[in-house]
Amino acid sequence: MKKSIWTLLPILAISYSSSIFGLDIDEKLTLRFLKVSSSQKTVLINRGGEDGLVVGDHAKFFITAGVVARGVVEKVSPTRSVWSLYRVVDPSEITQDKVLNLKISSPVKITDDPSKSLKEEPIPGGSETMSMGDEVTSVNNDEMDSSEKEVVITDEDQNELRDVGLSETKNKVVPNNSKKKNSTSSKSSNTENNNDDDTNEVNTVPVMSSSFRKKTWDVVGSMNFNSLWYTSDDVTTSASPTGLDLGLALEKYFYNSNNFFKDFSLFGFIHKTSMKSDGSLNTNDYFEYGLGLNYHFYNRAYHVNRIIGFGTFAIGAGSVSTETVSTVSTTSASDTGSNSFFSLGAGAKYLFIGGFGMRALVDFYSSSESRELDDLSTTDTSLSGVRLQLGLSYRF
Repeated sequence: MKKSIWTLLPILAISYSSSIFGLDIDEKLTLRFLKVSSSQKTVLINRGGEDGLVVGDHAKFFITAGVVARGVVEKVSPTRSVWSLYRVVDPSEITQDKVLNLKISSPVKITDDPSKSLKEEPIPGGSETMSMGDEVTSVNNDEMDSSEKEVVITDEDQNELRDVGLSETKNKVVPNNSKKKNSTSSKSSNTENNNDDDTNEVNTVPVMSSSFRKKTWDVVGSMNFNSLWYTSDDVTTSASPTGLDLGLALEKYFYNSNNFFKDFSLFGFIHKTSMKSDGSLNTNDYFEYGLGLNYHFYNRAYHVNRIIGFGTFAIGAGSVSTETVSTVSTTSASDTGSNSFFSLGAGAKYLFIGGFGMRALVDFYSSSESRELDDLSTTDTSLSGVRLQLGLSYRF
């Protein structure tokens, strides 16, 4: 049953996201030209489905000085896309490894007469064919004999085909005439590709939406299951919970930035728990607060229906209240103190299309406590061990 659920989730994402998701008009992305054809009419860029691009998207390519080209998406994989440029304003800027920006726009329209209404223009894009892998082939269709050419599919290509839900080919060499058929797809956003050989059609469904990427906050509720130990005066005893160990956090993501911090997130949290040392009747109540940093090392934090691996570090402080139960009377006394702590761990998140998510985290927790007793003396105690944290989140 569990295996079926995990299998259905990617299928549902692929089935619905192509019609639901996509970049909005005027949205911008920073990109780099990975490959440029000899005619400068076909380019491969380092942005793809993970960034919200879909086949048929139109965009302006621009730098600080202004617009340098306009184009339409022909093929999309999770991390790259092939564009047909139907208007090149500044050919000197259409070069390999060039860094610039794109702005999603509506399809180009022209008029036959100023007094007439606008109509869509067939887009005269590039005639070259480009593969989606690192091995990029750029050739003129008029000079290519498709019956004799073959294209080798690399392991990276196979991985991307699996990412978009296409079946893996049994051998890694496919006829180039299939690739050529794919290159004849319409340059207009309103025409469809009728090619039957979809093993080479790398038109992926995005794993995130443009509107989703605008959501950069998570609110998280969590519960901890602890294996902690008290140490005081060189005596170590295990700590037993006497109530629920609950936490609430607010996390901020920076995945829309184009710098080092795009894989990091900051969070603030509060935490409340109560526990006692084994063999003791005294109950310790904790209220803690702090700040933390997450680093997402496996998949981006905005990915939907994928496991997101992350490491975490947090520091904080709090208050400790100890209720001392007398063994010779029915009265009890309360001592107060403070603590400081840090935690270090790793975990995994899983984000659903609706914005809800779940996460699991294992960390090492270490706290130093100081209490002032009724006789004005102080006592120092440390609390440390391993915690398992399970939580639910909502992205907004």
